[in-house]
Amino acid sequence: MDQQKLINLILDGNEEFFKNHDGEYFKDHETCQSPFITLVTCSDSRVQTDEILPDPVNRIFSVENIGNQIKTAEGSVDFGVYILKTPVLLIVGHSDCGAVKAFMKGYETVNRNIKKELNTLPLSMKCSDKHDDGKFESDLHDNILVNIDFQVDYAISKYKELINKGELVVIGAFFDFRNEFQKGYGRLVITNINGKTQLA
Repeated sequence: MDQQKLINLILDGNEEFFKNHDGEYFKDHETCQSPFITLVTCSDSRVQTDEILPDPVNRIFSVENIGNQIKTAEGSVDFGVYILKTPVLLIVGHSDCGAVKAFMKGYETVNRNIKKELNTLPLSMKCSDKHDDGKFESDLHDNILVNIDFQVDYAISKYKELINKGELVVIGAFFDFRNEFQKGYGRLVITNINGKTQLA
């Protein structure tokens, strides 16, 4: 698609939003924001805030980076937790995560900025034989969960005082657009709440 078509696509998308939202819609957040979720999620284009809440405006403070990591966006996450005082910190990993795949396959040849972000993924992830497709896919799924738990543990350590006071809950979840959990395509599966992973 050429550049002008892409620009038109952006403008047409906003025009649709503009037509469906009058000035009244913006009244409660013209001068301040009051989200209740700080979301740390992957930059992957298949993962969007409206898959969590149908209308995320002024409800989700969204922080996106490769591998849904806290460490590579710590200031932004702190802003949501400490400044906006959201009662929920939601960390969302997802099916077929490219950052986890790159970690597993080896990323020595990528540019230094990407490498810097991949270096902060948990070292405990398995690096299975990428030539064995079945094993690789199984380990990929497991590693995505390992990363979610790692990020939750990091958050629990960092925001322990708020959690102990009951002012913050840290939730880990998996956005499943491949139906890996057999709960349906596009389901958000909660896998960890404040470090508890054995969830019904």
